[in-house]
Amino acid sequence: MKKLLIVEDDKNWADILCRYVAAVGAEARAVVSGGQAMEMIDDWQPDAIVLDMLLAGETAVALLNELRSHADLAKLPIVVCSNADVNLEDLRPFGVTVLLDKASMRPDEARAIFSEVLDGAK
Repeated sequence: MKKLLIVEDDKNWADILCRYVAAVGAEARAVVSGGQAMEMIDDWQPDAIVLDMLLAGETAVALLNELRSHADLAKLPIVVCSNADVNLEDLRPFGVTVLLDKASMRPDEARAIFSEVLDGAK
C-alpha cells in the first residue's frame, strides 16, 4: 500500500486530507512540524508528502531544503497544499510537483492528484 505523509498543523485540514488519501486506497499519517516530518520519513518511509507552507513556528521552506539535502529524499514527490501565496515554478527546484490552493481545491481534484502522485512514486 502506498503511503502519503501530511505535514499540516491544522488538525481539521489534516483529517480532511487523510480522508482523501484513504479514498484513493493509500495510507496517510499526519504530523504538525518539519521536525516531526523528518522523524516520520525516517521511520515510516512515505512514498510522497503533502506540505502546508504555513506551519506554526517554522517554515516549510526549511523542510524543503532539508529534504533536498539528502540524496535518498531528493526525489520524494511533494504536493504543496496551502493558502500561502506561492508560485509552483518557484517551488519546483525543491521537488514540488503540484500546488493545491486550500481555498479553491475540490475534493475530487485533491483525490485525483494524490492518486496520480502516488502512482508515479517509487
